[in-house]
Amino acid sequence: MLGTRPLKYPMTLGHMRPLRAGLLALVLLSCRDRGGRGEDSAQSLPPVFSSGPASSTNWDIDAGPVMLVSLGGSTDSAAVILPEITDSTIASVEGNAAPVTGLVFDLFGRGGKIDGSTTVTPIQVPDARQECDAWPLVRVRAASSGWRVGFAGAHVQAIKLDSIEAMTSTDSAALAVSLAETAATLVNASDPAFRGLPFRVRSAYTFRLDSIDVVIADVVRSVNEEANPRIEHLLMIGEKRGGSIGKYNTGYYSRTAGAEETTQASEVLAAVRVGSSRKPAVVVNIEYDDGRVLGLIERVAPGQWRSRWRSAFTDC
Repeated sequence: MLGTRPLKYPMTLGHMRPLRAGLLALVLLSCRDRGGRGEDSAQSLPPVFSSGPASSTNWDIDAGPVMLVSLGGSTDSAAVILPEITDSTIASVEGNAAPVTGLVFDLFGRGGKIDGSTTVTPIQVPDARQECDAWPLVRVRAASSGWRVGFAGAHVQAIKLDSIEAMTSTDSAALAVSLAETAATLVNASDPAFRGLPFRVRSAYTFRLDSIDVVIADVVRSVNEEANPRIEHLLMIGEKRGGSIGKYNTGYYSRTAGAEETTQASEVLAAVRVGSSRKPAVVVNIEYDDGRVLGLIERVAPGQWRSRWRSAFTDC
């Protein structure tokens, strides 16, 4: 699952300040413990390690040496995510050129692979930007727009996601009801103010893995008090036999809850198969009011998903 600060909807990288407040999940994660960011989660992102080898971040080396994340909008620039960097070492990348020499990238979105064999060029970062924690930047020579994440060529394969918004009204309504019912059985809210309140589906995506149907959803419920509006997010991943009518069995979920302006929210950026073993994974953007982290959630067994990796926190 993710953390504790929701954003204003809709949440897209294109509406974010460049790397500042403002993309993964498939997925539910939890973020770094900063200030008032509390969480109550069955599973959460791996802890932050203050030092140690690159493997301490739990990055899947089969996914390649780095990951790109689009800055969105009309810009052709992207952040270069260095998987071995942690919260305590992010300052070490300030002012450094992105380590992308000789690399070409495949670019992905929720609709699958957008572009391939894409080259990038490091961007010189202004001194003013070095006052906050941020990733190195590159300019992307992509033939197509709309991509969200990039991986070094041949390391991952695309999985196409189908949005609940593109379904027929009958199918979307049935999925929304099923997800809300499942959410009601999962949550153990620490705040009694949420008890008994209805859930609504903020976002949901489905895809097929061989003979299995998978859903990734962000389900929310709100306390609409003028003086203290609060929101609860459940990020869930579920599976069921392909084509069956029954409910999805939850393989992963995480919960965040708190003040509406400060509760962490998540956005699914893409789903991919990683490495020669073709492990399914979801890339999630975890958004706070003052920054973000990225996460990778992998399928570890039939019906079981876990948060494999989380990036360092960046705030610009």
